[in-house]
Amino acid sequence: MPRDVRRLAGAWFALALSALGMSALLAIVLVAARSPFLGLGGSFFRTALVLHVNLGVVVWFLAAAAGAWTLLRARADRVGWGALALAVLGLSAMIAAPVLGGPPPVLANYVPVLDSPVFLGGLAGFLLSVVGAGMLSVTGGWSMPASGHRQAARWAVLTMAVATAVFAIDQGRAGSSRLILPVTLDDQLWGTGHLLQFVHDLLMMSAWMLLGRRLLEAVPGLARRVPWLLALTALATLGGLFVSLHEDIGSFDHRQGYTSLMRWATWPGPLVLGAGLAAGAWRLRRTPGGLAAGEAGLLASMALYAFGCLIGAAIQRQGTTSVPAHYHGTVGAVTLAYLTLAVRHAGSFGVVALKQATAGRLTLAYGLGIAILVTGLAWSGALGVPRKAPHAELMQADPAYLVAMSLAGLGGFLALAAVLALVCMLFRGLRRPARAAAAGARPGDVRMRALAITASAVFAGGLAVEFMPAVPAIGAMKADGHVAEKKRAEIDLRFSQGVAMLHFREYDHALTAFHRVIELAPQMPEAYVNAGFALLGLGRHEAARDFFDEATTLRKDQINGYYGLALALEGTGDAFGAMQAMEVFLHRAPADDPYRRKAEAAVWEWRARLDEQKASASATAEEKPAAAR
Repeated sequence: MPRDVRRLAGAWFALALSALGMSALLAIVLVAARSPFLGLGGSFFRTALVLHVNLGVVVWFLAAAAGAWTLLRARADRVGWGALALAVLGLSAMIAAPVLGGPPPVLANYVPVLDSPVFLGGLAGFLLSVVGAGMLSVTGGWSMPASGHRQAARWAVLTMAVATAVFAIDQGRAGSSRLILPVTLDDQLWGTGHLLQFVHDLLMMSAWMLLGRRLLEAVPGLARRVPWLLALTALATLGGLFVSLHEDIGSFDHRQGYTSLMRWATWPGPLVLGAGLAAGAWRLRRTPGGLAAGEAGLLASMALYAFGCLIGAAIQRQGTTSVPAHYHGTVGAVTLAYLTLAVRHAGSFGVVALKQATAGRLTLAYGLGIAILVTGLAWSGALGVPRKAPHAELMQADPAYLVAMSLAGLGGFLALAAVLALVCMLFRGLRRPARAAAAGARPGDVRMRALAITASAVFAGGLAVEFMPAVPAIGAMKADGHVAEKKRAEIDLRFSQGVAMLHFREYDHALTAFHRVIELAPQMPEAYVNAGFALLGLGRHEAARDFFDEATTLRKDQINGYYGLALALEGTGDAFGAMQAMEVFLHRAPADDPYRRKAEAAVWEWRARLDEQKASASATAEEKPAAAR
């Protein structure tokens, strides 16, 4: 492999590792932000969450894929380096966005963003650079023999092209809808986040093919059928094209269409491929030497993905910690596959002096940590623990709850420690190239070091400003709700208009007014509460639930937020979650609150309904043994 190609691929790999390391550090910050004695604002928690997800799920996955495609192309020219430069600029903009005016976080599913032109432009630039790197790989290396790893990379490029085309059409449709309808940024990103899961699955399957070439060959005919699994998974995204063209963005049918598409079309391909690879491992179990390098990590990734899918199939109520358990299981499987691939093929990216045995153990430790984390979250979800911490305060005396959440914390700590140690090892090997490869290199070439130092400095600066509330640009990030005085008049006007429209049941117009208030004052919980009630009037209970959640996160004593949340959860069919939210309302509301009597009646009704369901289930369970006799 030419040295310049390895340098370009190594630069992409360094960018991916930087994103993964910063994402892991932000995960630690998220835990700290949840600790009240540290005094970090709720807004900073949500901003850190946005960066954590984008760095750990979007940048890490796609930048590593771009490095692999660069090796496939086997050529490094100005266009290739230009794509990398665009990716670095995009990532820098995403990291810098939080300190440029304090943009409000939009916690959209799968792709949360900051509602800022800087962040959105940086994200768009990064995605464009990755798509460009994938398309460039088509221009080189295709005349070479189609070995297993090249076939995997080629199919990943082609299938991702299909998903990207649907992705672009969905965004165009969402953008045009936003001009004529009260479409929120969350609505606009709904299809994007769900389609991105198909891209992750396709890349994970390609990584499995690279790691399991020996296992593929052990099952006759499996290698010929794998491209069809990739193609069918990619073609399933065309269902998103149908949804985007036939349903209004943000409508119930639009959201339900993408949810159903991901629920039924993402998992068959990976599970069939995983079953085939597992069969190959079983056939080779008695071969001398046992599992080859990387195959243990491959099997662990497959098992973790299957575990996540099983948890997803067992989810009974939305809004509990079972949802992040499912998500962490499947996404953790992708990360584990990438880390195993990085360790096995580290030399291709210019990483040398890597202790393969130690690195392999760290990847397996990461997988074990994620498995423990997922188990704890799934257990908590079975207990009915909601995703938002304030609603679990009534369960803190339950020993099962404490054990389950402690298990989740232990697994998370193990996974974070393993991934940070592995990133440090890979970076250390990347910075110390082999003597033979370094022969002829220009002295004093410090671009990789400058890239790492710049990214670290931007990240450290973003954390430091959290503790400097006197800086005007940072004031908007704090959770005290202050905004510039020049905006106060428009905020008051829009808020009063929204309240009036809400009173006259003009819910669409009220929602538009409150969205504007949120843009101007993103830390104003009253705006989120009223937007939630407008969404309830439109029958959009899931979206309303998110707005009420945001309001209670901004201010724990926003009691009408808990009341609205209970109504929203009831609308989604989650009577248990509605009862818990209403109990929090009763716990915090004053004795003379005019809605207390209604709240008590609602709690009594929900508890009676749940008791009736439990009694019915017990009776059914007792009848079955009797019928058997």
